[in-house]
Amino acid sequence: MKGRALLALPPQLAVQRLALAQLDAAATACARVADHDDAEALHDFRVALRRLRSLLRAYAPWYDPVPKNLRKRLRRLARATNAARDTEVQIEWLRHTPPRLKAGARSGLDWLRARLAERQRADNRAVRKEVRKEFAALEPRLRTALHARKHGRDSAAGAGITFAQATDERLSVYCAELAADLAGIGSAADRDAIHAARIGGKRLRYLLEPLREAVPGAVALVNAMKAFQDRFGELNDRFVMAREIEQAIEIAGAQAEQALPGLRELAAWVERDTNRRYRDIRARYLGRRARKLLAPMRVLSRRLVVANTANDSKPRRVRLK
Repeated sequence: MKGRALLALPPQLAVQRLALAQLDAAATACARVADHDDAEALHDFRVALRRLRSLLRAYAPWYDPVPKNLRKRLRRLARATNAARDTEVQIEWLRHTPPRLKAGARSGLDWLRARLAERQRADNRAVRKEVRKEFAALEPRLRTALHARKHGRDSAAGAGITFAQATDERLSVYCAELAADLAGIGSAADRDAIHAARIGGKRLRYLLEPLREAVPGAVALVNAMKAFQDRFGELNDRFVMAREIEQAIEIAGAQAEQALPGLRELAAWVERDTNRRYRDIRARYLGRRARKLLAPMRVLSRRLVVANTANDSKPRRVRLK
């Protein structure tokens, strides 16, 4: 179900339908994971799982069907794929955008590429096997939980509330959280705050995605948050790459000294690129720019109220601060 009909539903029903769609997407991607030649299968599985978890987290005050033990297993399964994803990103970066290293330093780059490729082969086999096994055990239980009609506190919490109203309230909360995260970033050294802002932006984007066909302006905001997520994600990838190179330097010092000059030069290049990307984020999103990023959310909030009123429901909204 799409468009305004979705906004008019009780949050329990709307989220149930959206969650089942994401579970279906995860199941489809998981079936492809067995094919080691399908390079996108694990990525698609991760995205579907992330959207499912984000959806259930956002609307938990109105719809909380998944038992705590299943939520924990779902979280562990999602985290189990992180290392493999990081290695894949590092390999792709070194393959397609290698810095200009001096001729004598190329051996360090080649050594690091070989090290990452070996890890990727091992991780890929283990992660794909774990994903198929664990998801096969989780999926029927998740599906049963999502199909259940009553979920404890849901009936009282969601009485008389529409999906539009619940989304409006979450929009207010998520915008306030993201504003606080952005305010906590003062330099490229504030990695925890940068990570928190990246996650906050991702959650806000996922909250907006179901509104694309229902609320004017939602598509533009989803695209804006996608760009936000990409820029913060690329900066986070540089942090991960820097840690990887630091560890590689320690290992090479004992095993492959010929690689050290190249690794050190690569580390310096990553540091410069990190600072460049941070300056771009600072210019786009920090300080007064944060208000410019979040101001259109207030417009969308008003449109949610209008859409809800058009569906003959009494509006109940939490105003953005």
